[in-house]
Amino acid sequence: MRANYIQYGSPQFRVLSDKQIEELHFATLQILEGTGVAFECQEAIDILGDAGADVSDPNRVKIPSYMVEQALRTAPKMVILYTREGEPAIVLNGQTGSHFGGCPDSPEILDPYTRKRRTCYVADIADNARLIDALPNIEWSYTSTAHPTVPGAIADKVTLLQFILNCSKSIIVEVLDVSSLREMIDLCSIVAGGEEQLRKKPFFGSSSEPVSPLIQGKDAMEKSLLCAEKGIPNVVYGMPMAGATAPATFPGCLAIANAEILSQLVVLQLKRPGAPVIFGSIPSIMDMRTTIFSYGAPEMSLMVGALTELCHYYKLPMFGTAGCTDAEVIGTQAGAEITYQILLSALAGADLVHDVGVFRHATVQAAELMVFADEIIDMVKVLMGGIEINGETLPIDLIERLGPKSNYLTESHTMKHFRKFWVPRIFDRSFIKKEGVKDCEELLNQRTIKILETHQPKPLPEDLVKEVKKVEKTWLERVGLKEYPKRG
Repeated sequence: MRANYIQYGSPQFRVLSDKQIEELHFATLQILEGTGVAFECQEAIDILGDAGADVSDPNRVKIPSYMVEQALRTAPKMVILYTREGEPAIVLNGQTGSHFGGCPDSPEILDPYTRKRRTCYVADIADNARLIDALPNIEWSYTSTAHPTVPGAIADKVTLLQFILNCSKSIIVEVLDVSSLREMIDLCSIVAGGEEQLRKKPFFGSSSEPVSPLIQGKDAMEKSLLCAEKGIPNVVYGMPMAGATAPATFPGCLAIANAEILSQLVVLQLKRPGAPVIFGSIPSIMDMRTTIFSYGAPEMSLMVGALTELCHYYKLPMFGTAGCTDAEVIGTQAGAEITYQILLSALAGADLVHDVGVFRHATVQAAELMVFADEIIDMVKVLMGGIEINGETLPIDLIERLGPKSNYLTESHTMKHFRKFWVPRIFDRSFIKKEGVKDCEELLNQRTIKILETHQPKPLPEDLVKEVKKVEKTWLERVGLKEYPKRG
């Protein structure tokens, strides 16, 4: 006898109630209209003034609530990121789950061969890009501009080019200034087949950072305005620090974060209605013993989860943070913080989740940590897959036929379904430790090195490689280099 059952979806998780979300929204409107936001970009001030905002004091630009509501109406509710080859890769709409991204560059890396920290070279960025290309659960990348072996004037562009040459996945970049962003758009237009093609099928996006509390800097705003003009996806995210640059309470910090994002959103939607903006923030605490901005604090993930719910209330895509740690080494602390973050981000439903694989307060990138996080994400996907209940998955007929004191090993039902069980790649499940059997740390290191030494990404066509290499040569000449410094 078979019964009819319902199919259960993914697990549901809430940080905020509907009422709390509305309270935060209205508090944000009050901050924008009453307190105001400091703007340092004259174009942004002029745009706001022409639309009806009070710009009499640039340090207290006051934005009426109706302008915020209008911006929320015109901002796209869905942003699609593409591969380097123009294939749809990631749909950001609050419905498709979390997409985790790695980081190919930092001031330092943890060398997987020596397991010691050292300076990050350009060759390391290429290696990390290939690693990201190989890892199935690392779907995109977010870059920094902080690697120190080339001058800062070209560091952001160098990372972008190395990633394009060694990985076909989507990329969001940190950008030095608007001039550098123009060069990046030109570079990516070569790869995409023209600026219009890049706009239609963007594999590249930019980012802009308000400064807490409530400051829209000139460089950040100019970058965002250029993205709006060109139709390039743009992540707007601040980093309010509870107890330092924001109130030492969760709602106070969240309201500051939201006001920073929405004040910039208003400008960008006035500049070009429909400009693709991705809502983002990394709110955390200041550790009062060390004064660091903590990347491993549980409060960070809690507040990112709350902002994700607020963001989805606005029906905008959310830029979250997970897979990072304050730990100095890959060990117990790193494992605990990374797992907590990934689980909470997936449950909250943050769309585009960055910083996978960075540790020591986001100053070091570790290939092994990215491989470890890839495994954790794979585990969490089991949870997020939920449980489907129907006549096949709940086989009452089979249970009745076999009855008590039987087993299911030889049943065709078992053969059909057991291959869906999750299989670890770096975790050891052996019952008896045999000689030569490697532990988790050894398997992690071994898997990382194997990928680095064997994975070959899809190459960029030779004609495009020649074109982008010409552009690269102009960068090097500009800063007086003939080639990149070699790692030892």
